Amino acid sequence: ITLSCADVNIESPPSTQPCKRICDVTGFEAHYVDPRTNLRYANAHVFKTLRSLSPDQVHQYLSIRNAAVVLK
Repeated sequence: ITLSCADVNIESPPSTQPCKRICDVTGFEAHYVDPRTNLRYANAHVFKTLRSLSPDQVHQYLSIRNAAVVLK
């Protein structure tokens, strides 16, 4: 694999900036986390969608992100 970007350097130190959190449904930047399902979401419309998911669907989204799965 070759990288064509000039500012990428393997020998550079780790970033001091926090990682961006990505919405588990849309892929946009997520500013919120649903406390019930632990899924990240970007807006109120996605939040409504999260609350309508079955526990199996929530488990699948969390497993994609390799998150610890603890459902109540």
